[in-house]
Amino acid sequence: AVLVSEGKKVIGIIGITDELRSESKGVIDALKRLKVTPVMLTGDNKLAAKYIAEKVGITEVYGALLPEQKAELIKKLQSRYQWVAMVGDGVNDAPSLAQADVGIAMGGGGSDVAIETADVTLMNDAIGTIPYLLDVGQRTFRVVRQNVYGSLIVKGLILVLGIAGTIGLSVAVAADAIMAILVVLNGLRLYSVGNKATVIIDK
Repeated sequence: AVLVSEGKKVIGIIGITDELRSESKGVIDALKRLKVTPVMLTGDNKLAAKYIAEKVGITEVYGALLPEQKAELIKKLQSRYQWVAMVGDGVNDAPSLAQADVGIAMGGGGSDVAIETADVTLMNDAIGTIPYLLDVGQRTFRVVRQNVYGSLIVKGLILVLGIAGTIGLSVAVAADAIMAILVVLNGLRLYSVGNKATVIIDK
């Protein structure tokens, strides 16, 4: 707040607050749908941080943090969750970006230190792409896991049947070739991710 005075007399108070990005609430909602728990770590005033967190739907918020305190909190979150990603844009975010399993820097207006430290840089500063990236990553991991497990099961079955003499060499080769084709076809499903994944657009 800014106090306006005339001489020694206060004649007005001007309230100043950061403007919330229009897509912020949608991004948090999208992350929650992806089963991601959002946590706010900021060096800003605790009351201001709590106000913004309530606006976007974040229940766990830490304010008035120093850079090393942010990094320490990231460590604690890593002991609670399997993976922790950190999104930041300032020099003060560099230690926590380095500590996180995945550091994401806002490249457009972010500091050089944050960009160099991060694993991923969003050059257009579009935070709405973060749920999209997570969605694509999760879908890709599922497809890779399906391909690996499917291949191991089929190849193991072919090996056992081959040793038992139940199938001949030609059948084993054909089955292996068919499995390779199925792996490729299953991987091609990822081409449709662009149409299905969540992207939040700033309007």
